Amino acid sequence: MNAIRQIVEVKDHKLNIELPENFDSEYAEVIIFAKDESFDFEISEEEKTLMRKRLAESKEEDFEDWDSIKHNFL
Repeated sequence: MNAIRQIVEVKDHKLNIELPENFDSEYAEVIIFAKDESFDFEISEEEKTLMRKRLAESKEEDFEDWDSIKHNFL
């Protein structure tokens, strides 16, 4: 599963979301939260490096398919 996170401007109660070329799905699930203006989330370069390292070291079998576990969360 790939996730795309974007902060988009709301104009006239409408959103315009542009998806990347490689998004090859007929449907998408959209969850909308109001952006808290005072919340400025930053990920340090050290944390980014660690996440990239862990992702590079992971194997596909380390992950569970969302379809098989979503009943635990929905």
